Amino acid sequence: MTGSFARRSRGPGRAGRWLALAAGLLALCSAGCMQLETRVRYNEDGTATVTERLRFSRMLLDQAGDKQAELLKLLGREAALERMKSMGKGVSLASHELRDAAGSSRESVAVFKVEDLNGFRYVSPWPAFPDYPQNNIVEFSMQPAYKSSAYNDGVAGTMVLRIKYLKPPKGEPQPPKDAPPPKGPTPLDMQVYREISPVIRDMLKDFRVRLTFESFSPVHSRLGVRGESGGAKSIDLLDFSDANLDSWGSQFVANEEIALELVQWRFGGPNVVRHVNGYWNNATLPVFYPWGSRHMWWGGGMAIYCPPSRQLFDKHFAGRKLDYSQWQASPPDKQVTADFERIGWKGLGKKDGDKGKEEKKEPEPQSEPAPQAEPPKAVPAGEPEKK
Repeated sequence: MTGSFARRSRGPGRAGRWLALAAGLLALCSAGCMQLETRVRYNEDGTATVTERLRFSRMLLDQAGDKQAELLKLLGREAALERMKSMGKGVSLASHELRDAAGSSRESVAVFKVEDLNGFRYVSPWPAFPDYPQNNIVEFSMQPAYKSSAYNDGVAGTMVLRIKYLKPPKGEPQPPKDAPPPKGPTPLDMQVYREISPVIRDMLKDFRVRLTFESFSPVHSRLGVRGESGGAKSIDLLDFSDANLDSWGSQFVANEEIALELVQWRFGGPNVVRHVNGYWNNATLPVFYPWGSRHMWWGGGMAIYCPPSRQLFDKHFAGRKLDYSQWQASPPDKQVTADFERIGWKGLGKKDGDKGKEEKKEPEPQSEPAPQAEPPKAVPAGEPEKK
């Protein structure tokens, strides 16, 4: 910290703002040199497997000094069991491994078994809400759809995942139509933020946070699925790292306008939103859906849906009628009986010799770059879907 910076931060009347800024800086720095990747896999029998990989870099461990042992406890089995308590009912720890990783880092891999995805709880992947620090827990709900919903928010004959906050979040309010522009930071504040931005970039070196939902069958969602047209079976709900680029091809966290918003804890700021829009079609952008921001694009429904397995079909759809109307309910004579051959998942072109073989599962999450993107089915910004 330079002397001029310290003097400005101690200026009269600035204590409250400095404390808030310091809190945001501390939260970001505490995550620096850290990687957290979580994969929620939905199984054919309706259960789920959650794999968490948490890594602390050698730099972070060295900086911890005499607190290193305390920091390493967060990688331990007891810490995993403690996290499990907040994941809802029917969750058990299947395995836990503590191991060395690249660059002399240390990481833990915890695998949790979930009896029923309904009621599973986790940290929200949508931090653009202003009240996110106090309200950041979401709950999963996986239900069969017997009627299609508008705006592709679920299709009849599929299993539909909805992820909702435990408490209704508070979105960023739209200013009144004729209201003057809101006051931004003062020039002195902006100078403080500019001096902090390089520190943030340094602390985010090797940082990555990722939350992925994976199914046994292809997934679809207006949230934006990379590789959807190719039958992708997973969707990233959040994927941000120091390697991401902005929409101009430069390092995301090196973009000064973006960095200034991140330092102010404005994850739904106009520049952040502008440079993540289209992430489903550009694998270099961060995957971040800025729900809660008044600057975000119109995206339609937020459901994630996939074809049912034979087990799920027999449990939820056998003998049931399906209504494919997205709006008003269809009369009974227009509804159709669910047919597994039509709506069920039977695999991708399995040959006779492959029958009975288990489908190859993806390995546990690692820190490799995301796969190349393919055109999405999401509605572009500013083009609402027609009825």
